[in-house]
Amino acid sequence: MSVISPKQVPSRLAVVDAMNDSAREWTRDPATRRRLVLTSVVATVVLTSMLFTVGALHVADQRVASGWTMAGAVFVMLGWMLLTGCLNASVRGAADPLVAALPAGHDEWQQRLYDQTYRRCDWPMLILLSLAILVLSVGKLPVVPALGVFVSTFLLAIMAPLWTMASTLPDDRREPGLD
Repeated sequence: MSVISPKQVPSRLAVVDAMNDSAREWTRDPATRRRLVLTSVVATVVLTSMLFTVGALHVADQRVASGWTMAGAVFVMLGWMLLTGCLNASVRGAADPLVAALPAGHDEWQQRLYDQTYRRCDWPMLILLSLAILVLSVGKLPVVPALGVFVSTFLLAIMAPLWTMASTLPDDRREPGLD
């Protein structure tokens, strides 16, 4: 796979080729995909817990502990990003709004799956985000915990369609030699 320079804008072909790469075929087994979803949910909970801890330690003026916790959060965030990439590759980029925004970024099946999944997740996530904003605006939370609540809710809203699609999609592996 070639490296794309920062000056080049990835074309539809480059994005689609990256998502259909046969090296990511191991992620397309439904059982593996569900394990990736579960691991991603756990990593998201750990990441948001660490961010809450950083805020609590910083408010308590324990800057050294806060710094070490933040370093750990950065390490967990790197793993979380890797898991998110694996999940996105497992659904061939069908859950990625950026791929959907490219001209002819999705084929008909991917677009139908994308629309169906986002319709399924839109209202629950909109209600959850609205409740979080309501709690933050009415509640008397300090700034750091309030920011933690919003970031946690925002991460959940972003990841819910990908988790839904990855956990409900049937087997999508291709036979060797058909690529």
